[in-house]
Amino acid sequence: MTRRSADRAPVAALTAVAAVVFGWGFERGRTHPYYTAAVRSMSANWHDFVYGSFDPSGFITTDKLPGAFWVQALSVRLFGFHPWAVLLPQVLAATACVPLLFVTVRRWTGRAAGYAAALCYVLTPVTVALSRSNIPDALMVFFLVVAAHALWRWADGGRRASWWLAGSAVWLGVAFTVKMGQALLVVPVFAAGCYLLGAGGRGRRLGRAAGYGAGVAAVSLAWMVFVTLTPAADRPYIDGSVHNSVWEMVFQYNGFGRIGGQDAGSDPLSGGAVLAGAGGPAGIGRIFGVQSAGQISWLIPAAVVGLAAGLLATRRTGRRFGGAMEQRSLETVRLRTGYIFWGGWLAVYSLAFCTATGIHSYYTSTLAPPIAALAGSALVAAARGRAWQLPALVAATAGWAFLASLETPHYQPWLRWLVAVAGVLAVALLPWARLATSRALALATAVVVSTAVFAAPAVWSASVLTRHGDTMGSIMASAGPPQDMFAGRHGDRAGNAEIEHGLRDFERGPDPRLISFLKHRRGARPFAAAVDGSMAAASYLAKGVDVLPMGGFTGDAPAPTVGGLAGLVRGGELRYVVLTALHMGRTGPQATARDAWVTGHCHAVPGFDGGAKLFDCA
Repeated sequence: MTRRSADRAPVAALTAVAAVVFGWGFERGRTHPYYTAAVRSMSANWHDFVYGSFDPSGFITTDKLPGAFWVQALSVRLFGFHPWAVLLPQVLAATACVPLLFVTVRRWTGRAAGYAAALCYVLTPVTVALSRSNIPDALMVFFLVVAAHALWRWADGGRRASWWLAGSAVWLGVAFTVKMGQALLVVPVFAAGCYLLGAGGRGRRLGRAAGYGAGVAAVSLAWMVFVTLTPAADRPYIDGSVHNSVWEMVFQYNGFGRIGGQDAGSDPLSGGAVLAGAGGPAGIGRIFGVQSAGQISWLIPAAVVGLAAGLLATRRTGRRFGGAMEQRSLETVRLRTGYIFWGGWLAVYSLAFCTATGIHSYYTSTLAPPIAALAGSALVAAARGRAWQLPALVAATAGWAFLASLETPHYQPWLRWLVAVAGVLAVALLPWARLATSRALALATAVVVSTAVFAAPAVWSASVLTRHGDTMGSIMASAGPPQDMFAGRHGDRAGNAEIEHGLRDFERGPDPRLISFLKHRRGARPFAAAVDGSMAAASYLAKGVDVLPMGGFTGDAPAPTVGGLAGLVRGGELRYVVLTALHMGRTGPQATARDAWVTGHCHAVPGFDGGAKLFDCA
């Protein structure tokens, strides 16, 4: 029996378990209303599909590149518009990551480490939460894992090796079309892997790495170039930009506008404006704070210890960088390159999350593959190493799990004590189990060790499987207790009261009487009403009311301008305007000017609840 055939049954079983974990009850899940509105529009019209239009009229795009929404829209075209059809691609993507991660890690540190890494990935809470959400991050992580798999498959050589390398670059570029700069951050790590794993002298390897980077850039920028070459009149307005520019949306709004602390979010049309301070104060504590600790951090101690030990053990590789590889060091170089690759991936994203203006906890899902690879390899290496190594690793992991549980003291308080007791028992039993021949003792020790290491992430992951979907849950996409969107923000929490009030009104949805009123008063006009902001507009679009989303996601994009809004009213294309309590940045000049024009030129229509004010501009 070959190595591959021996792996098929256990990998298939582990993949089946992953499918259950990631997909259990997903058909009852709730989708993110903003992204779902875009998917619905894109699935109904190929023009909207190509340009990533948010609304059926093709007025404005989303504030992201459309890579993830293309996949979801194709699923809707295939199965019809149902929440499960929107969520299905994420379930399949998360499940596919498990065998891909197994194969990739097996090529690096062996079969046992591959199994351990796959298990670690399945039990990562934020991964489980994202698998049943249509937030783009789940698909981005999948494409990153595919790119990593292709890169390590290329390192094996063979007649088609160059195709695997090209494929890795393509998939990394596809990941960029899903989440832009977040995927771009890891390109230097992949290029370094290409350089270190390649054969030949320094010049040849540098050239190959440069070509790899060029391939990633070509795929990443293809759609952006296409949109730039399309006349503005023939496509939707690019949300997240002041000048209707996809480059501005990608590199300013979703790039530099999210870096640099609180001040970076002061511009109401910067990507950091809405997220300013979210996730806790900038710094290393953000990943280990109340919003992110339970989502991703459980196995970070094992991953970091394994990374440090691996780099130390492989510090002498024997490579002569000016010439060819010494044959005796090939395996050592490959092993060390793996630590550099996964460690670099972990370090780059950790640094980005700790320095960003603010983050959602689900951003940390990009840390799941490197943590799983490093932690899984560390656990196997420690089990095969000296007698003290596995007890020390288990103690560190269980100790951190106990401390991390203190961040949410009222959530499953028994869990921290279970982990603590299991950790102590594991440390006590492991030396005896190593020397004894009793199967019962070995089995008991394995159960105790597994409890100490995996109980906390497993319990948090399981919380997602039994949770009833709600709108705020679909926006936050987190495991464990419901998250406070404003917990950990800088300054006085009372300053966010208006935003919080608006979000609660948004969760309740628009007044049914208002929906009925707009449908019956629309007439032949292309828009039943204009609504301030795409997030608020999503609720109306979901009810079958064609509305104009003023200002895009933040509400402050100049689409339409005051003059444009007045022109729509004068031309008979628009009569009603809805101003909501959902202020996602509507303190900027464009939103303020539009609101002033509406309140000054239109009269309020009384009788509607839900935090929305209806104005008649006829």
